[in-house]
Amino acid sequence: MYINAPTEKNIFPKDVFLVGVAHSGMKSSSSIDRILHIIRPAKGGMKNHLLSLVRAMSAQSKVFVACHPDMAAECEAAGARVLPVPLRGELTPREDMNCIRYLAAVIRQLNIPLVHVHGAKAGLVGRIAARLSGVRGVIYTVHNSIFYEDWVAWKRWLLTRAEVQLRFLTTRIITVSEYLRRELIEREGIEKHRVVTVHNGIDITPFHGDRAVGMAVRRELGIPEDAPVVGTVARLAPQKGVTYLIKALARLRNYLPSVRGVVVGDGPLREDLEREASEYAVPVTFTGYYADIPASLASFDVVAIPSVTEGLSLSVLEAMASARPVVAAAVGGLPEVILEGRTGLLVPPRDPEALSTALYRLLTRPAEAGRMGTAGRERVRQSFTLEKMVNRTREIYHQALGNLR
Repeated sequence: MYINAPTEKNIFPKDVFLVGVAHSGMKSSSSIDRILHIIRPAKGGMKNHLLSLVRAMSAQSKVFVACHPDMAAECEAAGARVLPVPLRGELTPREDMNCIRYLAAVIRQLNIPLVHVHGAKAGLVGRIAARLSGVRGVIYTVHNSIFYEDWVAWKRWLLTRAEVQLRFLTTRIITVSEYLRRELIEREGIEKHRVVTVHNGIDITPFHGDRAVGMAVRRELGIPEDAPVVGTVARLAPQKGVTYLIKALARLRNYLPSVRGVVVGDGPLREDLEREASEYAVPVTFTGYYADIPASLASFDVVAIPSVTEGLSLSVLEAMASARPVVAAAVGGLPEVILEGRTGLLVPPRDPEALSTALYRLLTRPAEAGRMGTAGRERVRQSFTLEKMVNRTREIYHQALGNLR
């Protein structure tokens, strides 16, 4: 069951209380009795990050998620109590003010001691609402850079100014990579003590890298079992750089005519990318949404991550957990995960020639590729697990509720 979404005339519905939620006040100052996450409409890494936290923490705490109704089913399935709010990704001043008023009222009525906001838009609306309602602990996770160069200048300027001011409404800022932490400190002037890195983490168990399973996927997609396959898993949006993978595959076919590409995922650029692959005469299979990501990864010989901006890609962790060698653009937090020449190869972003050269190296040196894949899985097992991410996040929650610095 969830709270009705606010409307222009009805900002705070009468049926605000959720079934089974007590309202007798908080427990001790260090308890995490109730947690409210706030997120804009999201797909891919930020959404999966949130769902992982909800699943891990809902057994010990009452976890609420304020999100767009389109995300409600997934959040409920993960164990959250959902507060549907019409929070959009873009700036919509009138609707944003309604969301702030509604969220502030809900936070007060549910007596929420800790609010965790995800991404710049939820960070703007959620932090104001949290402070208006007197919340003691406000956590903000930065998943991506706001300095993505394809954004219009006014948007970058506005978000930068907002971050500088909103830091005073934030107990702790979490970044998913050290790159993002440095960016906040150096480019936005955020004080060091406010910002802490908690690397993304995954459960490696489902990522088996089973070759037999991979061959079954190839048959399903009509790809010859002996063809060299380069794959990627990404939302098809400009920042993921899939266009550079298509251009790299076009070059690679001059040396490996049988090479095939597989793109797992969907997004606004899908039709454009399919058209580009056709124009280059590159055999690329676009699967769209594919439920079994571990199986799809098992079908690849090499995984490409051609992003032009990243916080810290979950896709690269999943690829490495599947014991697949990775070729990735050296952007954002990717160099913090990939050890050059040991767990994969790093190339300059937006450089199809460098990408094709690195892909050729791994496709034609299977022993080296195999060693990198094995080393990559071990690196994720040691340093980028879901358990590590959740435990560190929980520590930060306790610090926030204890007013520690």
